Amino acid sequence: MTYRLGLAVSALCIIAIGSMAAAQTPPPASPEAMASVRAACMSSIMSLCSAEAMSGDRPAVRACLIKNLDKTTPECQAAVKATAQSIQH
Repeated sequence: MTYRLGLAVSALCIIAIGSMAAAQTPPPASPEAMASVRAACMSSIMSLCSAEAMSGDRPAVRACLIKNLDKTTPECQAAVKATAQSIQH
């Protein structure tokens, strides 16, 4: 279950970052960046998107986190923003 959740968070991070880059197709985030976002956002995902996370439905987890990004912890928001900026440069 933890492995599935980790995969869901990783996929979510990549898609969230891609959505923030608008019409561009960003390169994949580095493993370090994904780990940073995963660590920073896990509590937010579990509190805001627990049903989606437990179902293993990656697109639903992604959509839920993106929809609720303004409700996530400051650490999660900062990690997503930093990762998005690192991909754009």
